[in-house]
Amino acid sequence: MRDAENIDIINFIYILVSFPPVIHQNSIRALEFSKRLVEERIIPIILTQKINKNSQLNYALLNEVPPSLKVYRTFYFESINRYRFFLFFNIFRLAFYIGLIPFFFLKIKKLLKNNNNIKFIYASGPHFYTHIIGYLLKRKSNLPLVVEYRDPWAYNPYNEDDVHWLIKKIDLSIEKKILESADLIITVCPALNKFLKDKFPHIRNKPIFSIANGFNLKKINNHFKKESTKICFTYTGALYKKRSIIPLFKIISELKKEDFFKDLNFKIKIYGKHVYPLEKIINILGIEDLVFLGGQIPRTKALKEVIKSDLAIHVGENLDYPTIAFKVWDYLSCRKKILYLGRDDSYTAKFLKENDLAFIIPINKLEKGKKILRDLINDVRENKVNYTLDEEVLKDFTWDKRTYEFINNVIKKII
Repeated sequence: MRDAENIDIINFIYILVSFPPVIHQNSIRALEFSKRLVEERIIPIILTQKINKNSQLNYALLNEVPPSLKVYRTFYFESINRYRFFLFFNIFRLAFYIGLIPFFFLKIKKLLKNNNNIKFIYASGPHFYTHIIGYLLKRKSNLPLVVEYRDPWAYNPYNEDDVHWLIKKIDLSIEKKILESADLIITVCPALNKFLKDKFPHIRNKPIFSIANGFNLKKINNHFKKESTKICFTYTGALYKKRSIIPLFKIISELKKEDFFKDLNFKIKIYGKHVYPLEKIINILGIEDLVFLGGQIPRTKALKEVIKSDLAIHVGENLDYPTIAFKVWDYLSCRKKILYLGRDDSYTAKFLKENDLAFIIPINKLEKGKKILRDLINDVRENKVNYTLDEEVLKDFTWDKRTYEFINNVIKKII
């Protein structure tokens, strides 16, 4: 870290879609970086949009925001009637951008005019209008531009079936231009570095670094330890599109038909939203006695549920997605091994396996997954498996370590 004495304060503009009290992965990431950077006299100027009425909030997070941190929330037009901007949004992809970008741009122009100590612009996406704002500001101010990718943009696999070809073309054109202009590119994992270089060969000679998400290690209190006779696996969060827990349900159904769960106190708990008719599927498979469906719960309560369980379930994509979900880091903060349901050849599965952080149930090899789950449950029942992770194993993945990487790979390289 930097020597705190006799050094000038460094400011930079940090553009992102949300910040506490909003609970979102980019909100938590920005908060964890910011409160540590401030201790090094590196003080971001946070620029985000006003709090959306549908946002999930935790006002306790505001207690963690350093007093010296300036947070600006800009106005934007919300389209209440979803048909009102149909033509612009779905054909030209302009309505949301037009309703927001000018307010961000004008606010930052004013900040730059009143602060000569701002050294660079840091734009974190998605949403990728942040990158557009960063690009426009660089054109106007000539400050260095750092763009952060937490997910792919134009080539995002989630957009293959849902986004109009013209929108993809517009996004791709904008993204190329921004990447050409960027002075530094940050991603959340090496796989995303490779993904971007493969899709955009012209950036291969640009400086690009990965700074993963991190976590604060939680203590496991006796109050939250599991009941000795009960085996519980817990999933928290949304289930959507390419993330499906149904393969796990099918395996459980097969095991039940073999009387595997007879005289076994076993339960899978699922908290959160899901696009699939899970209750109907559970009833069809005849496993309603083995699966509990809860509603959406706050992040703090979700983590307490994970701590009380034997294993946290993470559902990965049915493809090799080039990032690791924020939820993985949240689960690891509870010092719990993960039961990962996904492709065993995916980047996430390989990372978890190489670091001995998870048990992998391969959705592309269900018969193998069935054997793995059977053996795992037997081992848990007989206390043959250690599913609690030691702090020493996790120390390289903490926010303290990530902030050190931020200073070395962003601050020292861009200034």
